[in-house]
Amino acid sequence: MRLDAAAWTDIGAVRARNEDAVLVGRAGAVMLDTAAAEFRDYGMLVAVADGMGGYAGGDIASATALATLHALYYGETRTGASAEELAAQLAGFLVRVQAAVAARLAREPELAEAGTTIAGIALLSPDVLVVFHAGDSRVLRASGGFLRALTVDHTPVGDDLATGRITESEAAATGLANRLTRALGLTGDNRVEIDTQWHWGVGDTFLIGSDGWHGVGHGLTRAALREVVNAGGDAAHLARILVARAIAADGSDNATVAVVRILDDGGTP
Repeated sequence: MRLDAAAWTDIGAVRARNEDAVLVGRAGAVMLDTAAAEFRDYGMLVAVADGMGGYAGGDIASATALATLHALYYGETRTGASAEELAAQLAGFLVRVQAAVAARLAREPELAEAGTTIAGIALLSPDVLVVFHAGDSRVLRASGGFLRALTVDHTPVGDDLATGRITESEAAATGLANRLTRALGLTGDNRVEIDTQWHWGVGDTFLIGSDGWHGVGHGLTRAALREVVNAGGDAAHLARILVARAIAADGSDNATVAVVRILDDGGTP
C-alpha cells in the first residue's frame, strides 16, 4: 500500500494574516510506501492547528504547537506499536505541546489570550489509526462514497450537532458553535481528546482541516466535501480544490486542509 498525503492553506478574503498551521509527514507532501523503512519506523503524522481568531499571537500558538509535535513525534521510532501504545505516546507528546505553547505565549503579555486548536491522525502498520483533537478543527474519513466525521467539535453545541439533535443551521443560530470549550493555550481546558477506535485501509481518504475550511457556518458543507472527494484526484489536487471552494463559498476565515489517501500498490484508491 501507499499513502498519498498533501495539504493546502489560504488566508481567505478577510483576515490580515494566516493563523493556521499544517503538518504533513516528516517533510511535507509525500507518496510513502507502507513497506518503506520510514513508515515502519515512524508511521505517519498529519495535523492542522488553527490559531484562535481575533487574538494577537494565534499564528504563533499554532506554529509552536505543530513544530513541537513534529519534533517529538519524529524524534523517536515506534516500530510495531499497538494503537494503545501509540495513543499513550501521543498523549505524552501533546502534554508537552501544550506546555510549549503556554511557555511561548507567557513570554509576551499581549499574547495572553491567544491559543490554538489542534486536530490530526497518526497511522502505523498494519492498520493502526489514532485520532486526536482539541477545539473545532476536524478529522473526517471518506470511504465507499460516504463521508464521516471522526471528531466532535469541542463547543457547547458540538455533541448535539454530532448526534443530530440540531442541524448545522440551528447550531450556527445559537451563537455558540464557534465558542471553544477546549484549546491549547494559557487558560481554559487544554486537554486533547485521543481516540483509538478507528482503523485504516485501501480506499480511505482522511481530511484534516480548520473550521474555515469546514465548520459551522464556515467553508464547505458536508455535501460539497463529499462531491469533491468522490470526483477523485490525488491528495494535492483534492487539497487545493477543497480549499479553493471553501474560500469561494465563504472566505471569512483562513482555510486549511490536509488530505491523506490510502492507495493499493498500483496507486489505485
